[in-house]
Amino acid sequence: MDSVLSRLVLHADDLGMNRAVTAGVLGGFRDGLLTSTSLLANAPDASAALEQWKTLLAEHAAGSLPSAARRKKLDDPLRPFDLGVHLNLTQGRPLSGLYPAELLDSEGRFPSIFTLFARLSRYGGRLQAAVLAELAAQVQVVCDCGLRPTHLNGHQYIEMLPVVREIMPELLSRFRLGVVRVACEPGLWRSTVLRGQVGHWPLAAVKHLFARRFRARMDRLKIMHPAAFFGTAHAGRVDLGLLRRFLISAGPNRLVEIALHPGEPPEGVSSEDQAAGWQDPLAGWRPNELRMLTSAELAGYLASTGWRLGRLSL
Repeated sequence: MDSVLSRLVLHADDLGMNRAVTAGVLGGFRDGLLTSTSLLANAPDASAALEQWKTLLAEHAAGSLPSAARRKKLDDPLRPFDLGVHLNLTQGRPLSGLYPAELLDSEGRFPSIFTLFARLSRYGGRLQAAVLAELAAQVQVVCDCGLRPTHLNGHQYIEMLPVVREIMPELLSRFRLGVVRVACEPGLWRSTVLRGQVGHWPLAAVKHLFARRFRARMDRLKIMHPAAFFGTAHAGRVDLGLLRRFLISAGPNRLVEIALHPGEPPEGVSSEDQAAGWQDPLAGWRPNELRMLTSAELAGYLASTGWRLGRLSL
């Protein structure tokens, strides 16, 4: 496999969700092979995560990460890791002061993804400006910390919803960003139904339909994205065997992204965070992905098959 055509981005969503997730994501860089993450800017641990991110970048620049030797063997680029914004309209509370009540629950929190879809379908046209303002406020959190985001993606794939899809170009332009996630995943039938996970297939198929429409819009506007993406149907459950299947399905693409959700063993959720909607349904699964990311088996497999580490921002 040609190394030029075989760059892999191992991406972690949900940075800042809580201390256990932040620790797991940063550990996935220090001790493992993560190359990219994205911040939940309205989450309880977001501010602390950004400060710890700066420390991680300094360690990486100094060549002092425990994973440095394995990264060198995988031709990891000598440039900062990717930090994106995990755009969020489905968990926690908004950052903008005038976010419309129609897009919140009775406690002033973001609604579920299904409720969001229904309400955007009903009210979306007249609420588009408010949605844009909220998402811009989330990106601004990273900028105000003295960091420049490298890309955008959506928590629970909100970027693919029609109203959000329409405002993404303006959001990218405002912050001079040129890379997005396009969750158009090849091989879904093989990675769900043929692995005995039939229940994952229907929602994955719906996501794929919306992802194709999102990809068409991004391609028309010449907005960059990886050639292949994996992870829409296996949040928190990606093991080495599934990762191998992903990369076989990817073929000789120039750049491939796999979305992961690593974390340390879960801590208890405070009553305040629980009231704000910050329960973590993936908490019990996250340590398994962290172990996979930091394993010698993963590094050995990538080296033996010609995959090299990459960046979304390359």
